[in-house]
Amino acid sequence: MKNTINSKRTGKFLVRAVIFSFALLLLNSCSKDKESNTDDNLDAISWPQKWILATDYDESTYMYIYSNGSAIYRGKVEKSYSLNDLVDEKDCQFEVNPVGYGGTDKIYTIRSAQNTDYWWGVYKTYTPFGEEQWYLGSNEDDEVPSGDEFRFLLHSMPKVDGKSTYAIESYLKRGQYLDNIGHNFSGNGLSFIAYDKPDNAPRFKVLFPPGTGIGK
Repeated sequence: MKNTINSKRTGKFLVRAVIFSFALLLLNSCSKDKESNTDDNLDAISWPQKWILATDYDESTYMYIYSNGSAIYRGKVEKSYSLNDLVDEKDCQFEVNPVGYGGTDKIYTIRSAQNTDYWWGVYKTYTPFGEEQWYLGSNEDDEVPSGDEFRFLLHSMPKVDGKSTYAIESYLKRGQYLDNIGHNFSGNGLSFIAYDKPDNAPRFKVLFPPGTGIGK
């Protein structure tokens, strides 16, 4: 009789342990999903995309990226300003397109949507003290350039104010991410700075003029 009772107790204990373990696993999974949920599955997006890339300068102002052909800069614009007008006035809309894989990572090219022969590239310069600086520049080419300096990785991050955000990593200089920091050529340019992981790197919002958006 004792053996029967012990067997029943053991059986109940095992059932409870299995239920508890399953609940813990489910909770952990939901927690991870919540942390990484961006509602932004890059594989589900229709490419190419035309993005305006910006960061919050303050509550009412964006710091956005624009090109003048040979160089890339940062500009400021009121958040209330018409994005259609901004695109008409500035070369600030960029065409993003996947071009293959680097190992298991999907890689992208980024070029001006208005002047499609100008492609984003990562270039090296030096400080007055001889230290290397890697910065965002532009290269003119009527075909898709082949070098790693023209390749980027997009790390999807949680939405902010309902807008998709990304950390942009250089494929040439892995571990270096686009940052709102000037460089030796231009204090108003953008540099690539080393961060230990994408979560700690700067995040750029994707803005769309009215009537456009993800998948359109």
